[in-house]
Amino acid sequence: MAKRDVWVRVGDDLVRGDTVVGVTVSDPHYHHEAFKIMLKVTGHRDHLWLDSGVHDDDQGGGREQVNVLADAFVDTLARGAAMPSGALIRLGSGEDDSGWVLSSLG
Repeated sequence: MAKRDVWVRVGDDLVRGDTVVGVTVSDPHYHHEAFKIMLKVTGHRDHLWLDSGVHDDDQGGGREQVNVLADAFVDTLARGAAMPSGALIRLGSGEDDSGWVLSSLG
């Protein structure tokens, strides 16, 4: 992957995409909680967490959906790195804006 200015919004943090070294999905502690996507980021002592908004449906569909979302993050990161102007990646926050949103920096 070519080195570009790719930034990822994780809650209040904005981290460079090339510092993300791991992506994991956590199981919710309680049934009413959503799955969380954990990013291991170089230079951060603690992992960074994203609330996926996906809840367990007791049939494995929630887990499958959040795994697809985590895989899509890696794909979006790669597409952002291929953009000549760089990119900003964030998790959408609504029905019309669900999934990963990739914006050009140029």
